[in-house]
Amino acid sequence: MNLATARLTSTLLLGAMLLAGCDQNNSEPAAPAQAAEVVATVNGSDVTRSDLDAYLQGMQAAQPGVVAEPETALNDLVKLKLIEQAAEQQGIDKRPAVQAELGWQRTNLLVNTMMQERMSDMSFSTKELKAEYKKQLAQLSSREYKARHILTATEEEAQAAIKKLDGGADFATVSKQESTDPSAPQGGDLGWFAPEAMVPPFAQAITRMEKGTYTKQPVQTQFGWHVIMLEDTRELEPPTYAEVEERLSGILSDRALQDYIKSLREEAEVNIKLNTQAQNPGS
Repeated sequence: MNLATARLTSTLLLGAMLLAGCDQNNSEPAAPAQAAEVVATVNGSDVTRSDLDAYLQGMQAAQPGVVAEPETALNDLVKLKLIEQAAEQQGIDKRPAVQAELGWQRTNLLVNTMMQERMSDMSFSTKELKAEYKKQLAQLSSREYKARHILTATEEEAQAAIKKLDGGADFATVSKQESTDPSAPQGGDLGWFAPEAMVPPFAQAITRMEKGTYTKQPVQTQFGWHVIMLEDTRELEPPTYAEVEERLSGILSDRALQDYIKSLREEAEVNIKLNTQAQNPGS
């Protein structure tokens, strides 16, 4: 494949992706007059003004700052239409895998459109937003922690690291030598964090420690075995209501969508026939 062919293929692939996604990104229906205006025909198949407008919008969204010329875009659409027709002539659209993918694209479009429309119709009162603000504050820690850690694959390796520390070894040095965590080159430095940012066993251990101490017993998480050193703590200033008002609206919107989906499930007749034991005989 030469450079010119590669560029053409890249352009056409981008065009195909834009056409697949433009309807999902543009929930506003085209006006009837626009939809009826034909801007080109390809072997008798129409390319409409709404096709061209949606394609231009997709190009501008995918390549911000690049001026999309209508003539160039229309030429791309003609090429895509020709390839589509050739694929249909070869029966590619009849292949089970292709039909399944087309079905998923239809499902995604319907789901995305419906969810976007429901979210656009949602609004929350100041009272509801402030109630959620208080709820979120109650779940946040009022303190941040600064710590280092040594991560090992086995408990025995973690115990060996503790033995070195008990013997007076520098924590950062041992972490550089023994830890498998990406923070090892920095001596295991994790910086400042709130407990909820860590997995529960790690968070529970750090909140029970005193500054300047390290865990005398390794802490196990799904990542391995940790030796933790607490360097410092500080009080955490919670965000103001004004700073998180938009985020609170998003939280309530997401919760409302989940409740809606839950109600659909409760009202539906769902019969799960997948036999997981048969699929996983060793489980």
